[in-house]
Amino acid sequence: MKKLAHLILFTVLFTPAMAQQKAQYSQYLFNNFLLNPALSGIESYTDVRMGTRRQWVGVDGAPVTYYISGHSSFGFNDRNSPQGPGTGKGFVPKLPSKNPRSAKYHKARPHHGFGAMAQVDKTGPLSATNVNLTYAYHHPITRKVNMSVGLAGGFVQTRLNGNAIRLNNQNDPSLLAGTMSKTNFDLGLGTWVYSDFFYVGASAAQLVTNTISGNEGMQVAQQKLQPHYFLTGGYRIRLRYDLSLEPSVMMKLAQPSPLSVDVNFKATYANRFWAGVSYRHGDAVAALAGMNVNHVLDFGYSYDLTTSGLNNASAGSHELIVGVKLRNKTRMLCPEWLW
Repeated sequence: MKKLAHLILFTVLFTPAMAQQKAQYSQYLFNNFLLNPALSGIESYTDVRMGTRRQWVGVDGAPVTYYISGHSSFGFNDRNSPQGPGTGKGFVPKLPSKNPRSAKYHKARPHHGFGAMAQVDKTGPLSATNVNLTYAYHHPITRKVNMSVGLAGGFVQTRLNGNAIRLNNQNDPSLLAGTMSKTNFDLGLGTWVYSDFFYVGASAAQLVTNTISGNEGMQVAQQKLQPHYFLTGGYRIRLRYDLSLEPSVMMKLAQPSPLSVDVNFKATYANRFWAGVSYRHGDAVAALAGMNVNHVLDFGYSYDLTTSGLNNASAGSHELIVGVKLRNKTRMLCPEWLW
């Protein structure tokens, strides 16, 4: 069973005409920057995040992913953010004013954002390394709604270890002994409309399919990048001053694969603890939980219960994310915009 699953995984992931190429995440709710460069510099601090995902535990050669990302703002000056030392340290956020007119809400000011990310995804004999630099420009639309547009550029290197593959026909011209690799440009675009109670985003990745370098031995098995498209939306419902419910949805399209839809429900208490569930149609149901430890450190964990045909062989998927807030001068406990 494990050998069969290994072969299926290799065939599906290496052939670009059959399935998506980019790594899959359940914790993207807490790092949408991975999917959309328009989030570069959305917060007033430098947001650094590290994560790993082990998919389909128990299946030989199943995907294992590692990543690190970081982005920061330039010229950010949000007059609505809490000011002064010690802000955000408390367990329960400050009570809202009983008279809304007593606290004037100021229009945000335009600013720039810059970022970078690196990802490594390994599936059996196939591995992919993705490195990108990002830029975004944020501008207010109304007094409470902002919009950003972003650009990501870098490269994707795909490597195949031919020595790890055993075929009946060892003279197959498309697979040679040793390591074969291809390097492609990677171009991504995105936009993000957001406020303190909703967000809507659209992005595209791997828009350039031309190969910039490669070695011999892959005349038949061409590895071209497959464009990926993402549409995301979420809404925050304040049930009490210290409790909110945040439903969201994400749709992903990577033709000719079918449309993938995620539906998520997350609850946040006192800006410190959060928990939720996620349903990915035809694939998995995930449980998510995490904590903002202080104004510097936060972490999250998710477990995916496989509901697809791999459920008999898979013990589920595990994902861990750790975030660090640098230059957090206002000591903000919970992100202001990335809730």
